Amino acid sequence: MAPILSSTSPLDLLREAVGGAPALPALSATAYARTHAAYEAASDQRAQLQGWLARELPPLLADPADPTDPAAPLRVVGVGVGDGSVDAPLAAALAAGGRRVHYTGVEPHLASAVGFAARLSGLGLRSLVPSLVIGNFADHDPGHPVDLLHFVHSLYYVDDVGAALDHALAVLRPGGLLVTATAPVEPLCVLTELLGPWSGHRPWFAHDVRAELDRRGLDVRTEHLVGRLDVRDVLADPQGRGAAVLDFLIGADTSAMPPEVREPLLAQLLSLTDAEHPGSVPHPLDIAVVRVP
Repeated sequence: MAPILSSTSPLDLLREAVGGAPALPALSATAYARTHAAYEAASDQRAQLQGWLARELPPLLADPADPTDPAAPLRVVGVGVGDGSVDAPLAAALAAGGRRVHYTGVEPHLASAVGFAARLSGLGLRSLVPSLVIGNFADHDPGHPVDLLHFVHSLYYVDDVGAALDHALAVLRPGGLLVTATAPVEPLCVLTELLGPWSGHRPWFAHDVRAELDRRGLDVRTEHLVGRLDVRDVLADPQGRGAAVLDFLIGADTSAMPPEVREPLLAQLLSLTDAEHPGSVPHPLDIAVVRVP
């Protein structure tokens, strides 16, 4: 990458370059799944999230879901569960000690949904009953009041974040838990927001979700996780071995990105690294937990 000889920041140069560049082509569903896997493999955020969910949520759901029937199963709905890699450790933790758990995954992408079903079934827990809904959450009626409903990295893509949260609150039982895990705009998602090919609204980020929760007068507990994303391959070979991570970060096929955009983008990524974490950038996540009144 050629050096940028300017006192203007890489981000400012990037903003200027993007203004005159055509939008990049959006990722197909298949490309999304492939690049998402590469992106997650380059980050330690998922491991942190898996550990947090499995550690923090079971104690919050320790009481019987139905006091009149202590043997009633715990009912869980995960929205946008992908291949189930986050859900499997949570399901195992909730079902520890033989507790009955009915765990539903809602996922629009068929190949990912199959992975979810395989992961949860593969746990081999007799007390765990997994089920799968291939489709959109807006169309899902669980048929029973839900004890836990979570959106893990899925609220970015809904048409109306307020409507999605209202639907979640409507299906949760009083005392149930609503959990959202959404990235803040800084520092990586400012690039996503700037460069992504958004045909309608831009993705909803953590501040959007929190504003909607606050607007509903809900008591929100928050947790901020900070993972690290390895960007060495992106910086060294953005059109080769680093392309999948860069594509997912932007949400687009970056092979057609012009040099006048790519160079300040890479410079901005480099500026986010530091001596303590060479080759990696902060990869934060905001978690909100709401006890439904």
